[in-house]
Amino acid sequence: MPTLISLVAAIIAFRFLPHPGNVAPIGAFALIGGFYLGRRYALIVPIVALFLSDLFLNQQAGYAAFHWPRMIDWAAFLLVGMAALAVRGRGWKMKLGTIFVTPFFFFAVSNFGVWLTGINLAGVPYAKTFGGLIECHGAGLPFLRGTMLGDWAFSALFIAVMHLAAASSKTEPAALVRR
Repeated sequence: MPTLISLVAAIIAFRFLPHPGNVAPIGAFALIGGFYLGRRYALIVPIVALFLSDLFLNQQAGYAAFHWPRMIDWAAFLLVGMAALAVRGRGWKMKLGTIFVTPFFFFAVSNFGVWLTGINLAGVPYAKTFGGLIECHGAGLPFLRGTMLGDWAFSALFIAVMHLAAASSKTEPAALVRR
């Protein structure tokens, strides 16, 4: 449990530090939660970390504590965690595939949410047409690079930390967060 608490605290802290756009540990934490946390905590712990940090970050940015695009993002992170749960015992090829696909899935879902709700950074809603949906996804492309970098780099980092900690304690990585 101390490993889990440390991981949650580190993720929340990272979100408050200056970092390149969309390079964040949240997608990776949703994956790691599904891979390693007990089934009871696999989905809820990453979302709680996201929720708590969002409360403060949204206030600082002048956004409402809860707004539809962010709730769609939370749903996307829940689905990422569910995908990780689905492949948790199926070997590293499946896990690596899930890690690889996650940023693209999140990009598609989050941009769909922006298009659907009409709430975006520019303050001008996209047309509710197929062309508007394509325009929305096109405008989101600069954010995809950061999401890919963040998800892939933090997934590698978290998996390495879990395995190094497990090796030093002579236990399985999942046992570190299930205690």
